[in-house]
Amino acid sequence: MNLVLNVPIMNEAQYFSKISDFLKSDDKAILGRLFSNEQFGATTKTREAWQSEIRILKNALTGLAAWDDDWIFFEYTIPRVGGRIDCGLIIHGILFAIEFKTGDAQELLSESKEQLLQYVNDLKNFHFESYNIPLVPVLLVEGLEPPNNRLHATKGDETLYDLVSISENELANLITKAMKRIETDGSLDAMNWLHSPYCPTTNIVEAARQLFNGHTVDDIKRSDAKGENLVRTTNRIMELIHEAKGNNGKYLCMITGVPGAGKTLVGLSVATQYKNENHANRSVYLSGNHPLVTVLQEALVRDAVQRKKKEIKEIAEKFEDKAEARKFKKNNKVTKVNTKSEIKQFIQEIYQWRKEYLKGIKISGEGDDAVIYKDESYYTGKGVSFLPYDHVAIFDEAQRTWNAHEHSKFVRQKSKIVDFPEWSEAHFLISCMDRHDDWAVVICLIGNGQDINHGEAGIQDRLDSISHFPKWKVFAPSAFAEEARKKFPNIEKEDDLHLAVNLRSIRAEKVSQFVDSLLMPDADEAKKILSDLEQYPIVMTRDFKAAKRWVKEHARHDERYGVVASSKAQRLKPLAIDVSHSSQMNVCAWFLNDKDHVHSSYYMEDIATEFQVQGLEIDWACVAWDGDLLIENGEWKHRQFRSNGWQRINKEILQKYHINAYRVLLTRARRGMVIFIPEGDSEDKTRKKEYYDSTYEYFRKIGIREI
Repeated sequence: MNLVLNVPIMNEAQYFSKISDFLKSDDKAILGRLFSNEQFGATTKTREAWQSEIRILKNALTGLAAWDDDWIFFEYTIPRVGGRIDCGLIIHGILFAIEFKTGDAQELLSESKEQLLQYVNDLKNFHFESYNIPLVPVLLVEGLEPPNNRLHATKGDETLYDLVSISENELANLITKAMKRIETDGSLDAMNWLHSPYCPTTNIVEAARQLFNGHTVDDIKRSDAKGENLVRTTNRIMELIHEAKGNNGKYLCMITGVPGAGKTLVGLSVATQYKNENHANRSVYLSGNHPLVTVLQEALVRDAVQRKKKEIKEIAEKFEDKAEARKFKKNNKVTKVNTKSEIKQFIQEIYQWRKEYLKGIKISGEGDDAVIYKDESYYTGKGVSFLPYDHVAIFDEAQRTWNAHEHSKFVRQKSKIVDFPEWSEAHFLISCMDRHDDWAVVICLIGNGQDINHGEAGIQDRLDSISHFPKWKVFAPSAFAEEARKKFPNIEKEDDLHLAVNLRSIRAEKVSQFVDSLLMPDADEAKKILSDLEQYPIVMTRDFKAAKRWVKEHARHDERYGVVASSKAQRLKPLAIDVSHSSQMNVCAWFLNDKDHVHSSYYMEDIATEFQVQGLEIDWACVAWDGDLLIENGEWKHRQFRSNGWQRINKEILQKYHINAYRVLLTRARRGMVIFIPEGDSEDKTRKKEYYDSTYEYFRKIGIREI
């Protein structure tokens, strides 16, 4: 007999309590709750910020009112679209969303304001319980003078107020003023607000639908690529979606492809083409690759803003009355904040999507026999909870989902669901879509040799996950289907779901095969393939300046170039190739900004690793090769740098991730690449010449031309 377990409530906010309890609580106890609920670890700087916020809020709230049913929260994450609000107050039915900035943050006020406006805009667009409540965004900067605490409702939404900028001493006055001026019945169910589901408003759905009509995502791909294979695959997926809906069925579609074949483009095409203001037809593109999601969103936002401004300008120019033209442009002002919310309709991170559907669940049984069902008491509002908002979910880089051990461990520890079954991430994600009573389509975009991180399950786990859903209809290319049929005999072959042509390398279709041979290592096969790549230049050098000069000389004025290196390339630092801060780099600036921006790829100062570039591309790449991967006696030797020396990587799975990291780096360029291998330094034991010479000789044997 299965035991039914009540799952602990997920922490949408890291701290949530009545204001009266907050004022009576010890500061250390409040800090303790914040730290215990922090999923990604808190630093000393974070502790100091929280201490300051607690002090400011207690000073402002003490003595203001009786606070019978008013609430306070810290670090609230907006459902699915992400973004964490520092603090919020629910007072007399009014929501104050507060972003704190301290120290030298005044220099970044413009950026902070845009961030806060994005948060409140997302609340109004995606957070069901925030649709119709008064919402006041507050940027609180210590010592700010002069404050801007004027309360004005925004045009087009009388429940959303313009952002106010105040110092810590103005918060109490602002709250008092708002309570006097903003009409509200004072009723707001705080727990329903906390547990509110993701539900886009009709207006944001319609805006996004119009935004993407005819959009070609030119910032993400080049128009001179051969796209017949990509169009054929996209069309077949669209047919299967319509078929699933018409049959009230559940379909699982596997799309495979070589690196650079356009799997991401297929996902984006489906997510943006298959849309309707009707909730039942929604689709979403999901990726666990944060840099990819960030760059895709930003590229589409920039493109959309530019097009919208052009449209508004063209309409305004037709007005005979200049005053009317100015009024029209003012009333139709295009903002990046609003546009980004529209983009978020279709492009989101898997982590946030998964987190949303871990909420409000109960679990019966264990392991493969476990059943997840809705906790009816968790959310009692009128929004759609538990069921995914979308009927079509597109999972990019599906082979990179966590295996059962890593996924269940993460959910139990970080999401506080201690009895979560031993399910892989793939198993759980499909189970979420299986909650629909009618129809659903899951589309998995799968790349070979792309798993680069610990705990990534690879294709095998995707095959295992299929067996848990025998009622689903599965479609996959022949090679994938043959392997999957061992566990899922009813799988159907669909060769249109394989993308065999590398679109990233426009001048050559054999770059991925060349890279595979190079990394096997198989010098003879790599040499043979290289002879067919005359139109895709691959060269090498021991001179970093010469490498940078080569990409600059080969790139046309509108072609992007940059330096990439392995995240384990720690001993390139003496050559000003520092990967230690790559995880904090501005990926949008690197991929999208112009040549005059110091953090763009063009400057070749910020170095992108496999984690920043996977799924993305540039035209010309300088691949910097360190001693972490070197040839000895015809075999690759895998190493990582620790303290003052190199250590061998002996685990087979970690060696696989290491090879895949270099596979990612070597397949980022559309036009061509130069491989830079240092000379080494005999006086530096961490950069001995032999660490680099053997690899250089291996490349020379393959036939890579020296410059």
